[in-house]
Amino acid sequence: MEMRTKISNCYGWERPEIMHKYSVMWCSRLNFISKEQEFLTRMLKEKVFLIMDSDLTAKAEKLIEQLDHLKKEAISLLRQVNLHRNGLRILFDKVTHEEDWDYKHAHRKLMIKMHEFDSKNQALKKEIFRTITTAIKHQKQKRLSL
Repeated sequence: MEMRTKISNCYGWERPEIMHKYSVMWCSRLNFISKEQEFLTRMLKEKVFLIMDSDLTAKAEKLIEQLDHLKKEAISLLRQVNLHRNGLRILFDKVTHEEDWDYKHAHRKLMIKMHEFDSKNQALKKEIFRTITTAIKHQKQKRLSL
């Protein structure tokens, strides 16, 4: 009896339906992050800029700049994901193996970009919340000392 080995490079996410699902989730996530960034900007302005004698003002301005940069990156990434999602029909049609591979390679690259973006966003959010917490503590101390 001869044993045959099945050779496959396919990952589960390379199926067109799964790739479409990822693309839709990424769009949703990026839209949410965009709204969340607006909220964080407002919160920084409301909580930190009230403390004029604190060194937190400069830090808050820097964080707002980083948020703006990240928001531009999110908009660019959202465009890329939308184009990718719209091009998904390539995989549902009968296409050559090379076009299929190119599209899956683009999907992998987008997956990496989304992961990197998400990591940067999470790190920035942590820093923002630390700054806001410090500002609130500073406000409480100021009130107690009066």
